[in-house]
Amino acid sequence: MRVLITRPENRSGGTIVKLEQLGHDAVSFPLFAPVHDIAAAAAALATPHDALAMTSAETVRGLSALGPALSPHLATRVFAVGKATARAAREAGFTDVVASGGGGVDLANLVLDRHARSGSPRLPLLYLAGEKRMGRFEKALAESGMDCVVAETYRMEPVAYTIEQQQALLVERKADAVMLYSREAALAFFGLGIFDVSREAIRRTLFLCLSRTVAEAVPEELANSAVVSDNPDEDELIDLL
Repeated sequence: MRVLITRPENRSGGTIVKLEQLGHDAVSFPLFAPVHDIAAAAAALATPHDALAMTSAETVRGLSALGPALSPHLATRVFAVGKATARAAREAGFTDVVASGGGGVDLANLVLDRHARSGSPRLPLLYLAGEKRMGRFEKALAESGMDCVVAETYRMEPVAYTIEQQQALLVERKADAVMLYSREAALAFFGLGIFDVSREAIRRTLFLCLSRTVAEAVPEELANSAVVSDNPDEDELIDLL
C-alpha cells in the first residue's frame, strides 16, 4: 500500500522504517512543522507546580533543548497522553511518568483519580501545551475544581505545498492510506487546494486516525473511510492497515 505520513518531518523517519518493513510504500507528507518556545518552557518550569501534564511528545522535544537546566525537574511527576508521549518523557530523563490510554479527557480523569486517592495538591498542575488545541484537558480539570496552569511552549506552522506538488503526491500516484495524527492535520489535509480540482483523488483512500477527535475532522462524505485507533499509539494505528 502507498501510505502518506502527515506527521512533522522530524518525526516521520521511524514511521517510514516500520511501514517499509511491512512492505508498504511510505511517503512523508508533513502538513506542519514545530516551532518551540524554549524561553516560555523555562519560565513555566520556574514557577511553583505540583506535577506536569503533556499531551504531545512535541512538548518533550522542546524541553530537551533546555539541556542541563531540565535536570532539576526530572523527578517531577509527569501525566502524559499515550505511550508515545510517555516514552518520550522517559527518554528525556523523567523518572515518574504516568500515561493515560486516551486523549485529553482521559488524561484529566487520570489526574483527578490520582489526586482523589492521594489528596488535593497544594500547588497547581503545570500543563505544557501547544498553541492550538481542543482545550478538553484543562476544561475537564476546571470543571472538577482542579488548579491547572497552562503554558504554551510550542506552535505548529503550516507547510505550504504548490498545486503541482499536491498533484504529484495525491493525484498522479494516489494514496491507499493517509495517517492522520491530529485534528489540525486532518483539517489541513482535507483543506488542500487539490481537492477542489480532483476530489476523486481520495475517494477510495483509507484514513487512519489516531483518535476520535481526529476522525471528527474527516468530511462526512468520507467518514466511512476513516478508521480510529483504540489508543493514541502509532503502532496501533499501523495495525489498522
